[in-house]
Amino acid sequence: MAIDKVVMMNIVGRIEDVNSFANQIYQFNDLQMVNAIDEIEAGRFIVPIHEDNIEELIGISSLSPGFDHDLQKDVDDLKERFQRIYDDTLAQNQEMTYQNEEIEKYWDLISRAKAFYEEFAEELFHIEEINEKQKRIETSLHSFSYLKEIDVKMADLKNLQYFNCKIGSVTKDNAQRLKSIYAGVTSLVFHVGTDGDEEIYVILSPLGLSIETDRILNALNFKPLTGLDVSYEGTPSEIIEALSLENKQLIADKTSLEKQLAEKRQAKKHEAVKIYNLLCLHSKLNVIKRNIAFSDDNFYFSAWVAENSLHVLKEIADAHQDMRLIESMMGEDRQPPTKFKNNWILRPFEYLVSMYGTPSHNELDPTPFLAITYLFCFGYMFGDVGQGALLILIGFLLTKKEIALGSILTRMGIASTIFGFLYGSVFGIESLIPAIWMKPFDDINRLLLTAIVTGVAMLLAAYAYSIINKLKAKDWTEGLFGKNGVAGLLLYLTLLILLLGSTGLVQVLEPFVLPGKIIAIFLALVILVREPLYNAIQKRKLYEEGAGDYYVENVFEVLETFLSMFSNTVSFIRIGAFALTHAGLFMAFETLAHMVGGGVGGTVVFILGNILIFVLEGLINFIQSLRLQFYELFSKYYTGNGYEFVTIDNEIKNTDQ
Repeated sequence: MAIDKVVMMNIVGRIEDVNSFANQIYQFNDLQMVNAIDEIEAGRFIVPIHEDNIEELIGISSLSPGFDHDLQKDVDDLKERFQRIYDDTLAQNQEMTYQNEEIEKYWDLISRAKAFYEEFAEELFHIEEINEKQKRIETSLHSFSYLKEIDVKMADLKNLQYFNCKIGSVTKDNAQRLKSIYAGVTSLVFHVGTDGDEEIYVILSPLGLSIETDRILNALNFKPLTGLDVSYEGTPSEIIEALSLENKQLIADKTSLEKQLAEKRQAKKHEAVKIYNLLCLHSKLNVIKRNIAFSDDNFYFSAWVAENSLHVLKEIADAHQDMRLIESMMGEDRQPPTKFKNNWILRPFEYLVSMYGTPSHNELDPTPFLAITYLFCFGYMFGDVGQGALLILIGFLLTKKEIALGSILTRMGIASTIFGFLYGSVFGIESLIPAIWMKPFDDINRLLLTAIVTGVAMLLAAYAYSIINKLKAKDWTEGLFGKNGVAGLLLYLTLLILLLGSTGLVQVLEPFVLPGKIIAIFLALVILVREPLYNAIQKRKLYEEGAGDYYVENVFEVLETFLSMFSNTVSFIRIGAFALTHAGLFMAFETLAHMVGGGVGGTVVFILGNILIFVLEGLINFIQSLRLQFYELFSKYYTGNGYEFVTIDNEIKNTDQ
């Protein structure tokens, strides 16, 4: 439940081993690739000077990137062709393994894949040709179906001596306009059918008045009927019969071809799967090669890798002749990526952490703390056995669909269910099971006080996180004397003692009120002068930009510190208030159900009330729990200025998108 320490490692190998190496790196997966050319140009990829690696040293002076766009285009094209052969049923099998010889023979694979496709090309071409013909016939049959009652040869309609024949459609609205101007149109207009929102017409107009007719039809957005220009002659009924016979023959031909294709596909399925998977593998290896630099004889590879996984990288290097593993030259300004290390219970909450920002490599991972406190806050506000179980079910279904929020909802549902048993509530009914702790409206003061006490505990933990993070980052000024450092924590504890003692809530603390006030003033002054204080200890210049500007800014900051301590603490009362609201809404809908007389009407009101509470309250409580994390807790101890460790499989997914 922490952040893995990662180091930058470089590898130099022989160019003939690059495919085998890339495959093993892909299988290893648990590293983040970095562009090797950038590393070399930045002076961090340094090959030791030795007589055994003269070639590697010389090669660095003339490098080229390893991604071949034309080759990748060929691979993508062949993958699409294989899917055409097998009707998009091929899928990559991640568990398939290959001999190094198969992986190395890249160009042989391309030739082999093309040859395989050519065996099916003729059948596929003829089937596509038949499909195109059938589409044209289907369009023609559809168009001629509107004219089948016309006992006139189509050739005669097209070749009238004194009239021009137009067959087409207008929208229903324009059809009304056409009807309204029938009397003013010097044409014969015949309505022959309806096609959805279109009305089909045959329009005969004198040749001498064709321009006027065209003008009117264009204004009505008249669309000529397609598919009437067929090679068959005769009346529409005769043409329909001829087209139907042609279509039957095409179906028979297509059935025969598909049978031949199916037999050939089945016989070649094993080979096709192997070639397709090799193509997919090489497509992924090409993504890896984007980050590899090449000379004439060698390749150069750079990646971040967790220290506890270095042995795997060393084993990969040792498996290849003359391959060198070199640690990168790390400057102090180089920030490694952040590699989370959480178990399956906490891992989904990394998503919520990342919404705020990725922790720096030298920060404590806030995921465990966020997970525990977030679930407590949500469960406290949304405690109900029935609705918690419903959340678990929804979360489970979303998880099955690989939606990131699903796993979080499942855990939120568990928290809600636990608090539901504590409150004795099942879909708002508080008479089915006894309350293990208490029913919210039975002791409102205890409910609200528990929320505040829990909030204080969370804030104290946030101060501890903040102190550790700042000291790890060697920010001694803020870590020791800052508002969220040791001085801030002591000031907060002192103010709590003053509050409890002066109000008489804890009588044993009353004697500490006066000393507490002195300590509080002293700690506030420490926070105010933290920068000159630390500079004095270090024997440096007290103020960087002048004392006046410093104190004007920091006096307001100290005032803001007092206000934020109060507001942050009181803010946690909301989790108790929302718990009361949750129970109150259930009571309101239960009362409404009784008012309508129970029975079916009461049941409907009860169900609708539960749905409304589940959706609206669930969303509000989700947001409020997140708000408490981001504004009350994260603002004290978390910066989130890091960047996430991206494994190879995620890099490949991002590239594919």
